[in-house]
Amino acid sequence: MTGYSAMKVTTANFGDAIVVRVAGRIDQSSAGDFQKELMTQVETAIGTEKQVVVDLSKVDYISSVGLRALMVANKQAKPKGVTIRIASMQEVVKEVFTISHFDKVFPTFEEMPKALQAVSALAAAAYTEED
Repeated sequence: MTGYSAMKVTTANFGDAIVVRVAGRIDQSSAGDFQKELMTQVETAIGTEKQVVVDLSKVDYISSVGLRALMVANKQAKPKGVTIRIASMQEVVKEVFTISHFDKVFPTFEEMPKALQAVSALAAAAYTEED
């Protein structure tokens, strides 16, 4: 596998929101790592009564295994009162969400500040953009 678009996941806390920032492609080779990191953050959110926002602004492709990773995390989060919000999707990713009806499963937001505002005023106030 060439590493031309290796996926990278970083996290940041803003108030009572955990932001999971993903860059690259979420596909067969990276979905396992994505799911593992997302599940870790969901567990943290459950333990600390926070919410999770996934920033997909730097994701240019998500495959069905990437969607499955989101669904698995959502099944863990939802019964425990954690909502996984999706923010800042590129057009091609947004299209995949629409076609697969994931936009009906997950609250989606055009931009990060709106997603954080949906979590709480505290999360929105704490937010700083990072590249």
